[in-house]
Amino acid sequence: MSARHHRAFWSAALSSCVAFLNDVNDVLSFYKEAVHGEDFLASRIYRRSVSEGIPYLAAYRRSLDSGLAAYRRVLDLATDEQCPHLDRYMTAFAYFHFHCRRYRWHDIYPGLTPIDI
Repeated sequence: MSARHHRAFWSAALSSCVAFLNDVNDVLSFYKEAVHGEDFLASRIYRRSVSEGIPYLAAYRRSLDSGLAAYRRVLDLATDEQCPHLDRYMTAFAYFHFHCRRYRWHDIYPGLTPIDI
């Protein structure tokens, strides 16, 4: 799936890939940031909540919806051959956040098997 051989796909999908990574990272980093405190105030979701004057959960939901929409756009643009690889990558990105000790999801869901990187 190199950019050289799939320029049309990457040209069309790149902004959605970036949106997916940013939004999903924000959504899955919120607990780690909330525990830290200072990071929470600097987070994109919190800043959106304050700047738009909307409840934090509404801003959180907007980021979640945006990340899921970006996920669907990427897969819609992909060929049948590309889809499983892209789906696996995006699923693994979320999996990493849930299982990496840094993001602290194990505090909330003790049944998650933590991974150390």
